[in-house]
Amino acid sequence: MISFKSEFSRNVITLMSGTALAQAIPLALSPILTRLYTPQDFGILAIYLSIAALGTAVVSLKYDLAIIIPEKDEDSANITILSILIAVGISLSLFFIIFLFKTEIANFFVETKNDAEILAEWLYFIPISVLLMGLFNAISFWFNRKSLYKRMAASKVLNSSGMTGVQVGMGAINFSPVGLLVGFIAGRLFSVLYLFVRLNKARDNAFTKISKERMLALAKRYKQFPYFTLPAEFTNVVSNQLPVFLMGKYFGGVVLGNYALMERVLSAPISLLGRSVLDVFKQRASEDYNKKGNCKAIFVKTFRTLVVLSIVPTLVLLTLSPLLFGLIFGDEWEMAGDFAQIFAILFFFKFTASPLSYMFHIAEKQDYDMYWQIGLLIFALVSFIVGIAYDNIRIALICFVVSYSFMYLLNLYLSFSFSKGNLKYTN
Repeated sequence: MISFKSEFSRNVITLMSGTALAQAIPLALSPILTRLYTPQDFGILAIYLSIAALGTAVVSLKYDLAIIIPEKDEDSANITILSILIAVGISLSLFFIIFLFKTEIANFFVETKNDAEILAEWLYFIPISVLLMGLFNAISFWFNRKSLYKRMAASKVLNSSGMTGVQVGMGAINFSPVGLLVGFIAGRLFSVLYLFVRLNKARDNAFTKISKERMLALAKRYKQFPYFTLPAEFTNVVSNQLPVFLMGKYFGGVVLGNYALMERVLSAPISLLGRSVLDVFKQRASEDYNKKGNCKAIFVKTFRTLVVLSIVPTLVLLTLSPLLFGLIFGDEWEMAGDFAQIFAILFFFKFTASPLSYMFHIAEKQDYDMYWQIGLLIFALVSFIVGIAYDNIRIALICFVVSYSFMYLLNLYLSFSFSKGNLKYTN
């Protein structure tokens, strides 16, 4: 049984209540957005976000994931500042790359000349998006370590409300498709500013003990994150964004726009429930793992929670998604409902396994994660090669879902194995 009176459940509910509002805002306004912007507009945004995701995957060299792990707060504070400094440097590097090669990059990712011209101008905002995400992740991990869940939830509300509000406002006055881009950046900017203000007001003494020497020592101590987690995460991002890149290139903007809407809708419950559970799980699991040498109990409890939470959304997607997408978003978006029905089973496995996969980081098994991510990339590539060969997007997506579902089952098995014990305590 899941006890909603436990500290774990209360923390999950705290994050969920704030994150629920953050997800409800864009979902509630999505029927308006789909009538202000075309599938082609959403397709261009999807390509932009996918390129930004590649930059975000490397922005802090994944040192932000280590913020929650050290026993001492001053070590975590040093890693937080280290992550921010690396994010600034990488964002500047991205700006120079885009300045020199924006046209070539745009032509590589899109098929039509008009879309390539739009994307080329949008690329200048990639470094800003990447930097904001790096800042957001670093401070959020610090707040996560300190169990400041209300502040984390508030930042998510500011992000979604700012993003969607600007997108609706600019779409209403015919700033299309650029309104989608401006809204995305505005939402992230609002959330980062809020986090910085709250961090400054906290005046944590741990940040008075920042030093170059300590940051370098911790960078060496947690070098497995850039060595193993970074390539693993980057591979994961490439495999996840591969459908976007290949759809835009081989199946056109309308198909890509429908896929982007489907992904946006299906990502909402994963962000709302799965991320909220993850934020609490990684704090509690890290603590148990450091103190007891294992975190099997909280792993099993979290797994049960995730299964219960995922059953109803999965059944709805399997049975009603084509009808619901057409009714809610408009007739030109019925294809997105067909895609959602195909992705229902993958949604279940991804929702259940993703939060628990943080065990790879807690147990410092990043090499396993890297190999798993490489497997994902191979399956994604093969799936779309088959779909492109048959010139059939449904075949590509079905192959993608089947192979990815198998890989998430494997991920779940490995995560559970790692939760059973830390060798340094059992030897």
